[in-house]
Amino acid sequence: MKARSQHLSVSSRALKAGCLASVGALSLCTSFAAYAQTAEPATVGTASEGQNVAAANEARQDSADVSDAGEIIVTARRSAENLQDVPVSVQVVTGDRLEKLAITQVDEVSKLAPGLTLVNAGSSTSVTLRGVTWQPGSGTPATPIYFNEVPFDPAATIVSLFDVGQIEVLRGPQGTTRGAPSISGAVTLTTRKPDLDEFGGTVFGLYGSGDHYDIQAAVNAPIIKDVLAIRLATNIEESNSTRVRSVNSTINPYFRDRTYRATILFKPTDTLSLQAMYQRRRSVSRDFTQVAGTGSPGRAAVPGLSPAIPANFNGPALSSSDNRSVADLPNIRLGKVDLLTINANWDVFGQSLSYNFGRQYNRAGPNFNATDPLNILPGFETFTMPNPTAAGVPKFMTHEIRLSSNPDDSRPFDYDIGFFTKRSAGLQNFNAPTFLAGAFGNPVTAAPGAVTVPNPRYILNSSSNIALGQRFRSFYGNLRFHIDENTELTGGLAMVRDRVTSTIDVTTFAAFQAFANPLLPSRAACPAVSQPGLGSAIASPVYTTGVICEFALPNGFRNSSEANNNRYSKTIYNFSLSHKFTDDLLVYATTGSSFRTGLAAINNPGLPRNLVTPNPETARSYELGVKSTITRGLRVNAAVFQLDYKDQLTTFEGVQFFSSVSARAAQTNVAFYRNLDAKVRGFEVEVAANPIENLSLGANISYSKIKSQGGLIPSNPGSCAGAVAVSAANPINFCQSAKGQVLNTQAPLQITANGGYEVPFTDALGAYVRFNVNYQGKNPNFGNFRQGTTFRKTPDYAIVDLFAGITGNDAGWDLGIYGKNVFDKQVELARVATINSAYPTFAAAAGYDVVRSSRPREYGVTLRYAFGSK
Repeated sequence: MKARSQHLSVSSRALKAGCLASVGALSLCTSFAAYAQTAEPATVGTASEGQNVAAANEARQDSADVSDAGEIIVTARRSAENLQDVPVSVQVVTGDRLEKLAITQVDEVSKLAPGLTLVNAGSSTSVTLRGVTWQPGSGTPATPIYFNEVPFDPAATIVSLFDVGQIEVLRGPQGTTRGAPSISGAVTLTTRKPDLDEFGGTVFGLYGSGDHYDIQAAVNAPIIKDVLAIRLATNIEESNSTRVRSVNSTINPYFRDRTYRATILFKPTDTLSLQAMYQRRRSVSRDFTQVAGTGSPGRAAVPGLSPAIPANFNGPALSSSDNRSVADLPNIRLGKVDLLTINANWDVFGQSLSYNFGRQYNRAGPNFNATDPLNILPGFETFTMPNPTAAGVPKFMTHEIRLSSNPDDSRPFDYDIGFFTKRSAGLQNFNAPTFLAGAFGNPVTAAPGAVTVPNPRYILNSSSNIALGQRFRSFYGNLRFHIDENTELTGGLAMVRDRVTSTIDVTTFAAFQAFANPLLPSRAACPAVSQPGLGSAIASPVYTTGVICEFALPNGFRNSSEANNNRYSKTIYNFSLSHKFTDDLLVYATTGSSFRTGLAAINNPGLPRNLVTPNPETARSYELGVKSTITRGLRVNAAVFQLDYKDQLTTFEGVQFFSSVSARAAQTNVAFYRNLDAKVRGFEVEVAANPIENLSLGANISYSKIKSQGGLIPSNPGSCAGAVAVSAANPINFCQSAKGQVLNTQAPLQITANGGYEVPFTDALGAYVRFNVNYQGKNPNFGNFRQGTTFRKTPDYAIVDLFAGITGNDAGWDLGIYGKNVFDKQVELARVATINSAYPTFAAAAGYDVVRSSRPREYGVTLRYAFGSK
């Protein structure tokens, strides 16, 4: 019978999930331009009309493959414009396209937009765009995610997708157009808007492998025709989560999501509109941490010092393709997040005044994050469990007010100015144990698994109080000069102010630490051993067999406290020059800058103080692009770019350091960032074609490689000459990062190809076949430590998804089948060499690394029905 501990221990996973999110960051989604929005000219208008965002959002958006007559309307510059007229690299996908490809999770959107990688993994959530990766703990997002114009925390938006209107992936500097600064790009997600004119609704259902089912439904109802309407939507989803099961548990992984959304649109006049959305999400996730390796090689007994440890005591040999864990119990995470957005727009005196408000409510209870993924303690599992205080419910709020000019042919310029502010804060308490020698039996004779209930005498309990806060403000403005009818010069500036506060107090309580010393003649000689700050040892009153001594650790012996109140200010810019050589050929050049602050490396207790807070990151971007419509059925866009980083915030997860709190070797989590100068160079090519009627094809190529410009980086023992075992005298190692070292955490080369063919049998019945191929080149996996700085590279691979079905055309129904990853390609995506920090007294090597693999194959069926306004 496995014992489930109610003890708590410091763990990066829980803190990142429970605390870092409260500081606010980003989230995302993206897409593919070949499957973009087809606008109805009668309602949306053309790019030359330059409608504002509010008007664009109210326009009815029918999603379909790009037709010869249609226009792709985007709001990349906060106004409705034709995609081909915007001097910005943009990719678009509609909610209808997501349903057609059975995409219900945000991380799958990466299949449609090469260069954008989304990982929805709780505390290990990450976003990568143009080679630059953001993870929790890195501070201001490198790629902000806007949900109805609000840059919410990514954990709140990188989740299930339903009732989506449109997603846009904007590449390049965005800090002077939107409130949050960004150098690599941004992602905007807009939910479907209420229709003021027509009643309607839609239902989408999916059932697939892994007991995966998803039901999405929405209903639209005009309350006062052309004035007031409401839209209600919901998503109900369950599955076997990652499908990673443990060889040491009969518990199955599980995921459940219930999300409800209400949106109200009020338009009392043609010039005034107000929209409010409230979304409530409740989720339960039960999953195991995947590992791969040979299992423990065991260890021979050392007489009088340590017992014999059998090989594979913690589990069998496993490969990443096995999709297995060795943990005794799973991680259990409860999600309770509410989102509120308000978008108002008033057209007055030839100007447009907009206001966007966002509020995020995190009301989740304690999460249980297993802290022994290597199964060092067979039959026992310990968890971290954050406990929000009464006043510590994470808070997140944004305001943006913006004034922009409406298009006027008699004026040679347009402008917009705005103010954006974001405030976030959270306070949490962690009660956490460190298991000292003696906790699981006599340190000389007790082997792993012999004792499954720890002796409380040898548990060093600690209480961590962590307060995080951020106040960000940005004043921004842009001027767009129309030099002539084909040439445009745009310039923008933003003055940003950022204040990040953090307070981390760790209090430890009294405990005893046993030790064996075979050189002592008897237990009576224990007092002869002493240690500074602890005095003389005593003979153990618990373990009387052999010579077992103990040190008494008093209350507060390993207390630690740190506080940060960092304030930064910076002015950033963005300039763009574009020229239309013909109606079908646009060439543009863009340059911009950015500024990003980092957070303190929280939940790395005992980290040397000079490594807690990184320096701010600055960057400059240069881009040259071309957009061409060769024929009405063929569009080719391309861009080349370079990003120059000064003090790039680079994550170093899995680096060993000597913790002054636990007095043993520990490993950094993903919240540990250091600075390194770097350069990114790359290119992007996008092709969308309709070669014949009813056939649509698309391809996207993205290449971006990050190279170090030289500098010292945190490293593991053995990484270079002088990198030795960590100790109080050598708390962490540094090695030289050679100039030109590749720093990508994802594949530099990524290619997607997709398409579909519609077969009209009759006016009332048709069929379709669709495909999507996602190719990932060789991945250097920087930061995924195998040992030292030798990284476990991922070979190139391709994931193929296939779809087929029949449709009722104008009747609004669709019945289909799908296969995702049809060739069941199992690929290891990430690996971290994890050390035994659960109970180092069992000194045998664990033999496992923590890994993350691609999703296994999934087959399923889908059904859609829509009526009225949909």
